[in-house]
Amino acid sequence: MNTHLVQKGCPLIFVVDDDKSMRMLLRLALEQEGYQVLEAQDGEACLAAYQQRQPDAILLDAVMPTMDGFACCTKLRNLPECERTPVLMITVLDDPDAVERAFVVGATDYITKPIHWTVLRYRLRHLLQQSQLYKQLEEANQERERLARLVVHYEEMDKK
Repeated sequence: MNTHLVQKGCPLIFVVDDDKSMRMLLRLALEQEGYQVLEAQDGEACLAAYQQRQPDAILLDAVMPTMDGFACCTKLRNLPECERTPVLMITVLDDPDAVERAFVVGATDYITKPIHWTVLRYRLRHLLQQSQLYKQLEEANQERERLARLVVHYEEMDKK
């Protein structure tokens, strides 16, 4: 597993692929775009590292030994803190069954190898924007609920 220091404000992207060359290419391309990168060589390493460093998005190879991306994605989605983390499945599998399976296990999106770098860049940016908007919406709803509880509390105090 390869980790880099986390810089505040820079999204952390987790690259999980058994092919060392592919991890390196993805890391270099992502760092060029200003992302921080965490790497793992298989699904088991991904799960172990995710517990420690919850990334902003995961690029997950579907076909890997030990634990493939489909099993890993299923296990990630069972972690409460990973429920909303975007998972972009990357694979050589380009058949309808594999695409269906990726979405069934919880992938947010799916692209095939060889990677079209422009497509990857825009999809990742879009997934991160969606994720950030969802977090902001959740925070706003929590604040609204907190304010509603305060109003109820003060109304009850006024009745006493």
